[in-house]
Amino acid sequence: MATDALRWCTKSFAAPIPEDDIGWQSLAEVHALDDAEIEQLMHCVVVRIVEDWQMALVASQLRGADDDGDADRLLRLLSMLVRAEVHEGVPTTAIEDTTLRIALRQEERVSGGMASCVRLARVLACKLDAMRGLAQICEEVQV
Repeated sequence: MATDALRWCTKSFAAPIPEDDIGWQSLAEVHALDDAEIEQLMHCVVVRIVEDWQMALVASQLRGADDDGDADRLLRLLSMLVRAEVHEGVPTTAIEDTTLRIALRQEERVSGGMASCVRLARVLACKLDAMRGLAQICEEVQV
C-alpha cells in the first residue's frame, strides 16, 4: 500500500532530466561514485517534495528498505532523494537518521549493492548538510 503511494508520489512530481549535464563526472570524482551509480542518478525521476507528508512517506520507505536489507530498493530511494527538489520549509529530519546510519557504514564490510547505497547516502548527507547544516543534524541523531 505505501509502495503504491510512493509510486504515485514519484510520478506526480516528475520533471525531465537533462541528459547533457556536465557536472556528472565531477560528482562521480568528488563522491567516488562508479559509472552504475551515476547512471542511476542520471535516469532517476526528479521529484518535488513540497509537503511534510511526502517526506514522511519517503522516510518510511527508506527505513523499511534499510531494515529489510533491500539494497535495490534502498538504492532507488537514495537516488530519488539525492535528485529531489525539497521545498523550503519541508523538514528533512525524517530522513536524516537513516541517511546518516547508512552513510557511516564501512563500504568494505557490506555487499556490493549496499556499498553503492553507502556512497549515495554520503551524497545525500552532503545535500542535507547544504540544506540544514550537518552539525545540527548530528546533534539531533540519537544513537
